[in-house]
Amino acid sequence: MLELDTDFFIQNADGAVKNTLGIDTSGAEPINFLDLLTDRGRSLIESAAKTLTGANRLGPFTVSIGRQGGTKEQFAIFMAKLPTATDRIYVVLSRPYRLGVSGKSETSQKKTDEKKQEFYERLEALFEGNPEAQDQMLVTVLEAGAGQALSGEQRQEIEKYLRTYSVGGNHAAQLADDKFAFVHEKPGPEGAVADFAGELEKVTGLSVQAATIDAAEATLSQKDSLRALVFSLQNFARENEGFGVGEIATNCRTMIGETTERVKAFRQVLEDGAFSLVFQPIVHLKRGTVHHFEALTRFELPPMIKTQWEMIRFAEDVGLIDDFDYAVVGRAISKIRELLRKGGAPGIAVNLSGRSLSNPEFLLELMSVLRGNEDLKRYLSLEITESAKIHDLDALGHVLEDIREIGFKVYLDDFGAGAAGFQYLKKLKVDALKIDGAYIRNALEDREDRAFLRSMVTLCKDLGIVTVGEWVETRAHAELLTGMGVDYGQGYFFGKPSANFLVKKSDEG
Repeated sequence: MLELDTDFFIQNADGAVKNTLGIDTSGAEPINFLDLLTDRGRSLIESAAKTLTGANRLGPFTVSIGRQGGTKEQFAIFMAKLPTATDRIYVVLSRPYRLGVSGKSETSQKKTDEKKQEFYERLEALFEGNPEAQDQMLVTVLEAGAGQALSGEQRQEIEKYLRTYSVGGNHAAQLADDKFAFVHEKPGPEGAVADFAGELEKVTGLSVQAATIDAAEATLSQKDSLRALVFSLQNFARENEGFGVGEIATNCRTMIGETTERVKAFRQVLEDGAFSLVFQPIVHLKRGTVHHFEALTRFELPPMIKTQWEMIRFAEDVGLIDDFDYAVVGRAISKIRELLRKGGAPGIAVNLSGRSLSNPEFLLELMSVLRGNEDLKRYLSLEITESAKIHDLDALGHVLEDIREIGFKVYLDDFGAGAAGFQYLKKLKVDALKIDGAYIRNALEDREDRAFLRSMVTLCKDLGIVTVGEWVETRAHAELLTGMGVDYGQGYFFGKPSANFLVKKSDEG
């Protein structure tokens, strides 16, 4: 951590950063932090510092840092002021991989979904609990091209332009192929909002539509309103959601109100514990014996949410899935301990979303819970779902190593559902892999699906990874998987989800 004065001179330096950067604050000549940065990094830090109020925190964003004439290294940075010391700027530096932030060079292009997620996270960090930033900032969304296909170069040009005018130089992102958003300062009392759409048309030659949301009117310092804005932007970015950029200001305000109510209802579900667990058996295919059960959730749905699936998707979209996953882990642990007190418990696997596993705070809480319940490692295992939404496989890989070292088993769910599945398997060392049911449902008739199944099973055997086949609905499915060498099966042939750990008799099916 570095303590800077308002002119960016380093007053104190703690931790490994002193040796890493060769910082000595006892010298006669003070060191200015800006002198350690590239031109881009200097501009970014200066701009970000202007928005610090004592109530907000900015970051993480990545800059290159090093002494003049020496090699500069990538660091992820958080910046803040304290309410009691507004004449000081506190900078926390970390290696990017530890926070799930890309450590690539500043000129490299990140994938659109990664940048978009970073934009949402920075949006929350900028506004949450910060009425002053709320009063000073605007959020503008743009749609470029009027239905024309934008080239990669055009999209980069638009994003670069918006970043130049965004808060701290890093509050802008491409939300979809032709849709963008950025946060910028509100003009003074006599000023007018800049015509960003007009300027972009001059730069790119494309037709551009823009709409601006006043952060104060949307009360973005309130956490639930902020989550509702992010949800609205996500819907705006999706295809066929029913409104375009010309309607975003009006519709966004309406959606914020409605979504805020849904967020409150979801929070109430968690606070009241208004959900239950049901359990579906996972069976050893050759022996026909139950190995463990997967825990699935059933909600007491609030009136404005119609289905279980909608509830989960909503929690993911508004950033509440980590709270939910944490609650489910706690409920599963309580259930196991209850059963052990009664004489014995089966193994239970709990699903964890890729979004939750991309949250460093959630990972810290999860590790704390697992270490505090190490005696349950024979009974509790973890299933990683939605692996496509994991932002940093290397960082998660280190966490999974720690989890497995404690003794808890880790499963990778829905393998084969995405094009990057083999990359996940390479980066994430797991104990078992669940083959996506889409390959199994039609495998009896589809030779191509059977070929994919065989290749997955062979790969896992070579890697020493246990396999579980999903969607096993008939005896024929079970026999096919057994013949291919799949270890375990899960599906209606063995049993539907039940609160009472029920398994169908083998002669049923």
